[in-house]
Amino acid sequence: MNIAEEISRIKTIFIDTAPIIYYIEAHPLFGPIIKEVVDVFQGGRLSAFSSVVTLTEVLPKPIQAGKGELAKRFTEFLTRGRNLAFIEISANIAEKAGQLRGKYSLKSLDAIQLAAAIDMGIDAFLTNDNGLKQIREIKILILNDYLTK
Repeated sequence: MNIAEEISRIKTIFIDTAPIIYYIEAHPLFGPIIKEVVDVFQGGRLSAFSSVVTLTEVLPKPIQAGKGELAKRFTEFLTRGRNLAFIEISANIAEKAGQLRGKYSLKSLDAIQLAAAIDMGIDAFLTNDNGLKQIREIKILILNDYLTK
């Protein structure tokens, strides 16, 4: 199944950090896959979400490299992107993240991202982190699984 078929089966999707980076930086391998997803949600056929954690994760490298314009593109896309809702982290999400960390031995930021998606009742979580395949509370979509073999 390709990514277009997969996302046609859902109504809401949470976009993790790596796919955002791939999209903004036009990654040669994963960029086209995430562009398909972005085109669908920007076209209004899918509701997309990300969180403040994503912003925290995407900004350091461009800033360290003196690429202020790239950092601005990340910020604009995440905070004002068309049909992309930006989730703030609440105490309830933090509590769920702690539970997920305990259950799956996740890194804190991964647990927060997942908890935000679960708390919002989002259908699927798009990432490229194979380690998240173990999560059962939400459908996990791994970009690498959609590469043309």
